[in-house]
Order: sequence, then structure tokens, then C-alpha cells
Amino acid sequence: MKILNNLVVFLLLLNTTFISYSQQDTTINNLIDINYYSPKEYEIGGVIVSGANHLDHPSIINISGLEVGTKIYIPSDKITMAIDKLWKQGIFDDIQILVDKVQGRTIWLNIALKAKPRLSSFRFEGIKASEADKIRETIKLASGDIVTENLKLNTINKIRDYFMDKGYYNVNVLLQETKDTTTTRNDVTLLFKITKGKKTHIKDIVIKGSRSLTTWIPFMDSKDIVLSKMKDTKKYHWWKFWKSSRFSSKNFEDDKKAIIEKYNEEGYRNARIVSDSVYLVKNKKGKQELFIDLNIDEGDKFVFRNITWVGNTKYTSEELSKRLRINKGDPYNKALLEKNIHYDPTGIDISALYQDDGYLFFQIIPVEIKVENDSIDIEMRVYEGKQARIGKVSLAGNTRTNDHVIMRELKTRPGELFSRDNVIRSIRELQQLQYFDQESLTYDIKPDIENGLVNIEYKLKEVTSDKLELSGGWGAGMIIGTVGVTFLNFSTKNFFEKDAWKPLPSGDGQQLSVRAQTNGTYYYSLSASFTEPWLGGRKPNALSTSVYYSYQDDGYWNNSGSPEYWLSIFGASVSLGKRLNWPDDYFTFVQGISFQQYNVKNYTAITDFSNGRSNNINYNLTLARNSSDSPIFPRLGSDVSVAGQFTFPYSLVNGKDYSTISTQERYKWLEYYKVNVRASWYFNLIDDFVVSTRVRFGFLGQYNKKVGYSPFERFYVGGDGLQGWALDGREIVALRGYTTAALSPSNGATVFDKFTLDLRYPITMNPMMSIYVLTFFEAGNSWANFEGFSPFKMYRSFGVGLRLFMPMFGLIGIDWGYGIDQVPGSPSSGGSQFHFSIGQSID
Repeated sequence: MKILNNLVVFLLLLNTTFISYSQQDTTINNLIDINYYSPKEYEIGGVIVSGANHLDHPSIINISGLEVGTKIYIPSDKITMAIDKLWKQGIFDDIQILVDKVQGRTIWLNIALKAKPRLSSFRFEGIKASEADKIRETIKLASGDIVTENLKLNTINKIRDYFMDKGYYNVNVLLQETKDTTTTRNDVTLLFKITKGKKTHIKDIVIKGSRSLTTWIPFMDSKDIVLSKMKDTKKYHWWKFWKSSRFSSKNFEDDKKAIIEKYNEEGYRNARIVSDSVYLVKNKKGKQELFIDLNIDEGDKFVFRNITWVGNTKYTSEELSKRLRINKGDPYNKALLEKNIHYDPTGIDISALYQDDGYLFFQIIPVEIKVENDSIDIEMRVYEGKQARIGKVSLAGNTRTNDHVIMRELKTRPGELFSRDNVIRSIRELQQLQYFDQESLTYDIKPDIENGLVNIEYKLKEVTSDKLELSGGWGAGMIIGTVGVTFLNFSTKNFFEKDAWKPLPSGDGQQLSVRAQTNGTYYYSLSASFTEPWLGGRKPNALSTSVYYSYQDDGYWNNSGSPEYWLSIFGASVSLGKRLNWPDDYFTFVQGISFQQYNVKNYTAITDFSNGRSNNINYNLTLARNSSDSPIFPRLGSDVSVAGQFTFPYSLVNGKDYSTISTQERYKWLEYYKVNVRASWYFNLIDDFVVSTRVRFGFLGQYNKKVGYSPFERFYVGGDGLQGWALDGREIVALRGYTTAALSPSNGATVFDKFTLDLRYPITMNPMMSIYVLTFFEAGNSWANFEGFSPFKMYRSFGVGLRLFMPMFGLIGIDWGYGIDQVPGSPSSGGSQFHFSIGQSID
């Protein structure tokens, strides 16, 4: 019985707060008699707070729940609960509830507190100012934060992790805490003393237990494949200066997951990393080097055996098995199984088969029903559900572009059957507008199963779509500077609205461009264009207009006050474009009329026409198909176009004898036909590596041999392709590794071809600056006439390049190319060449 009584007392002590007294009392019994077997009831006569003078005392009393007039038993759990409530605030180091005085059955309490220190300020020692700024963003400390041991430890660890990710594996962080004497509160300042040490590179990665992975790449064994999967954990090689070999714990964990995923893809479903170790070793020079050991247990390899289907009614099991594209005996690859069921970027997965026909609620659950030796049987349990129709289509994030401009581009319309392909296509159409961040464009599917509906919300992030062109180039013996602005999202409707000028009226998707070029003395060019992409607002019929004027003379003035030679061109055009639905809705057709008037005097650069006035009225048309998935960095799809220009065949109907008339009369009205073919294909090779293949072909024809080829509109191949510096209507075709126009006759070519192959890799796809690098191989040539056309006699080149896309400036290109083949009569035209452009593509 005595043991039981002691146990009861012990449990009461665990759950009851000790009651203390004011310092003027000498004995407990003088104020209160505590009996755990028979608690006494008291009425709270008053509550005061001592300590923590910078805090609001009434709020503390309110939080504790100890209100005046409340009756409590002492001892009781109400005291314990009051202390618990105050502890949960996380701002106190010590809490006591003391008895201040007792009168009969009335008790006065004192909540005695010791507040935790608060952060007054913090600083760093031993690092650069730029590093300190980045660490501040990482640790997220702020004045007024409560300084706890946990906060200090977490902050030190964040600083260590930051520098370890930068390669400073020996970083040391010491914390010095000092009371802030400038305030009356319990504030402290923190000083972080950081010793980074020297960067530690990964000396070696040792792989154990890997022996079964295979690849088509020669000389790569299983361990090499494992290492190739470690994208961000690489051993140090001095010649791989662009690759980091620093160790990052987070990247290491991601790389280990990638290794297991690779094993799973090859059928090793039970593969695991048994152990890993990261350790430092001092080399002979006393420098510490980092080593990594990985011990892998591959497990057994499994294969698919029997795959059966249940629950499918719309499509037969044979149709679904064909669509699944997994055969008996294939390695058991769960990732491939999920991809072929749920989402394949090419759109040939089983889910696309159903969801493109409205079956949004369709589901397939693959179940392993039998595992025998190395074989696995799968049962595909299909729930087809009912077809869903689109309910509401909404937008979020378009702060500048009007809703109707976006809605008209969408392929998802309320009331229509849901189609996953139409949703993905809608995203592509929005990307082509270039009004939004390409990488963050997404959608939110909100099913309403009960009503058989689905609501779709497109989430957008506006970026600056206007472009400023600032470019320079060398041509015709002079330096040409270009300044231009292009507004891709202009609004003429709001032109006279004062509030719409922020800085320009925008939001209706119209395009306005103004451009000027000059060499500062004897050459200038002015142009302007406008496009309404939805003429009338109901159909995607694009109306485009443009006007331009160019002038060039010799820069020298004779005694009569006029130049020895000059050339001017005035031009205007109007065209109407239309989106087609056949053969598919990636096709567009554009047709228009253009007019140019050439005025020349002693202009010998055009050998066939150096004096007089020539007029060019032509009908032009373009049939194009563009299925590329992005205008900036396409990974998939193609872009093919066939364009033609046709003048009226005057010589065939006017009855003139062109063998006797003057040159001025011969070319008063130009006659020709011209064909341009462009084709580009994009293929995502592996990860973010993209292969691009491109073909170009151009031909300038004549209606009448007695008239001959037009002296204008000819092709000039070679260089960076900068347009505009030559005024004689020539078409510049870039071919890197050679100087401008080096691969064409002096008076231009009438036929050319060009082939390009390049490999691209994105460095960053940030909406404010997209950067990718490339390596290329290309070849091409041009000929004076079609009779001399030899399509495989080409000038070859190779090189590397960099592309930067900034919304305000457009595409910036820098290339180094090496022309392999020597140009007859001009040995310096090939070899090593640098090319630069702003606002237009070099390739």
C-alpha cells in the first residue's frame, strides 16, 4: 500500500507545476498548504507578469488562460496548461508561475518569464560582399527573429551547405553571439566567421558491383554507363573546364536516383545502392581531394511475359497491345510502361487514344499478377468512363494581353468533346505568340465527373514581347548600323486612349515595326510594317502591309554638286495570310502583291543595268507548314515552306524586239519568277540535346531568253546573312566559315542550295534571357545559271556558336566557322571566320 501511495504522488508531480512563493515569504505553510491527495480550491484575485517587459503583459495573461475571478484547484492541471500555452509561443527560455500572496481562499499569481533573445543584426566575416548577399537570400534571417539554438544550428548548416555546393568542402563556420547594448530589450547580434578553405574537386568515383548495363556506344562498359548517369557529380578533368566537378549533396542524391532509374529501364527492378561513402584524402602535396565510392546490388533481370486486358470495350485488346508497343521478352521497364500508357510526347500513348476522343476520366491500372523466375505477367485493368465535354475555359496571368487575343488561339472550345491533343496544341499556339514565358505556360484540368464536364484554366506569365534591334555588320566596304523596334502585341484600337500608353497601347496582338539603317554618310534605309493577324476579328486571316525606302551614293560630290553614282529603291507591299485545315491545321497560305522602283545612275555594281529606272510588280505566295514546338528553342517538329514570286511576262505579249532595244527599256518593267524552298527538322536526341537539320534551295527563272535574267533579286551566298546593306534587291544567304557573298558570282547567282546540320544544347531557358550553344556543319554553293547547277559540288564548313534570346533585343548570334574548301581566286574568303548578328538568325 505504501508503494502505491508513493506512485500516486510521483504521477501527480509529473503532471503538476511546482508552485513557488514571493521572496519575502520564508515558509510554505505561512501562505498555502499543498496537499496532492486533497487539492484546495482558490479564486484568482489577480495576475501579474514579471520579466519580458518589452512584451504586452495583458496578452500574455490572456494566452495563459488564468483570468481574475476564475476558481482553480491547487495543485491542478490548469497551471500546467497555462505554462504549456506560453511555451508554445516559442519566445521564452524560462516560465514560472509563482504565488504572490494568499488571503483566505483568494490567491494572487505572478507569471515570471525570461524571454528568448531576439536578433538585432547579423553580419559575415571572411567572405566577399557578393557571397554575403547570396547567403542572406539563402538563410533568410531578419531583424526581430527569435534566436534559438535550433535557429543558430540551422543557419550554420545552410551556410555550410551553400559553400559545399560551390566546392568548398572544408568550409568552417563559427558563430559569435553578442548582447546588443544599444537597446533595453534582450537583443543579440550574430557574427558568422567563415573560413572557406580551398575548393575540393572530385578526384575519383569508384563504382563497385555494376557489370550488366550495355549500350550501343563502343568502349563503354557498365561502370561507364553508371558514371554517365551522374549528370551533376563528375570527377575532375582539367580539359573539361566547362564542367563542374564540385560535390553537392542534393545533386548526388538526384544522381543516385538516376542510376537506379537506368537499371530499372534495363529490367533490373530490384537494383539498389547498398552503400555510398564520400571522404577526403590528402595527396602528396598535402591538398585534400574528394573520393566517392558506390556499391551497387544489381539484382536479377526481369522481362515482360503475358500482358492481358480487362474492362476495355471501345478498343480491342489487340489494338491496345499494338499501341502499347511492349512485346513478350522485352526487359521489364516500368518507366516505359507508364510512358506508353499515360504520356508519350509524340502522342502515340494509349491515354491519347482515349482522351483525344473525350474519355478524360479513362484510367488504366497495370497490375503484376504473377512473377515467375525472371518473367512478369501484367494485367491491364481498364476503366473507360464516359466522354467529357468542355465546360468553362478560363485564363490566369495575362496582365497585358486581352482575353480575346488569347481565346482565339485556343483549340479547346466550350461544348466540344475534350481532347488532350487540342490542349497541348493550344499551348503551342500560345508559345508561338511570344507574349508569354515559354517554359511556364501550363494548364489546369478541373474535371466535373458528376456532370460529365471538364473546366480548363490556362496559366500564363507575361513577358516583354517588344524587340529592340541594334545590329552592326560589314558589307559593300562599309560598316552598317541598324536600329529598329518591333511591337508584337500592339493595339491600334487603344491608340487614342490616354491611359493605354504604358508606354505604348498594347494587348490586341497586332505587330508594328519601324527600322532604320545607315553608315552615317552616304547610305540610309527606312522601313515600316504593320500586321493585323485576325482581320475582322473572326478568322485568323492576317493582313500585312509594309513600305520602305533606301538610298546610297558614292559619298563624293563632283563640281556640279551631285554624286557620281547613286541608287535608290522605293517599295511597298500588301499580303493576306490564311491558316488552313487541310492537309492539317499546321498549314498556312500567304499571298500578296509587292512593288519596287529602282532608280540608278552609273551604278556599276549591277552589271546589266547601271542607269535608268526599273519597276518590279510581283505576285508572291507562300505555302508553309510549321509544327515546331517553340519559336525560340524548338525540340520537336518541323518548319517547311515553299515561296514563289511571279511578275507578269511582259515580253511575251508586248511584241517588242528585245534584241535591239536599250538596256533601260529592257528592264523598265522587270520580269522573272523566283522560287525559295526552306525546310527545318528538329529532333530531341537525348536529354536536352537537339539535332536540327535544315535545307534551303533558291531559283531565279526567266520567261524569255532574249530578255535574260533579272539584274535584281539574285542570290549571294556566304557570310552571316546580314540583310539590308546591299540595295539592289539581292537576297543574302548565310554560309558560315566564308566571307559575305564569297560563294557567288560578282553579279549574283540565279540558283543556290544549302544544307545544315547542328547539335544544340540549352544553357538556360530563363524568360528574360534564353541561351543555348551549338556546333554545326554546313555546305552550300551558288551558280550563275541553272545549266551550271551541280547540287553536290559544295563549299563545306564547320564551327561552334552561341545564341542569346532576350525579349527586348530578339536573337543575338555569335559564331566561329571554318571554311574547309578554298574559294578560287580568293584564298582569304574561307578558313577561320567570326560572325555576329543581333535581331536575326545567322543560320
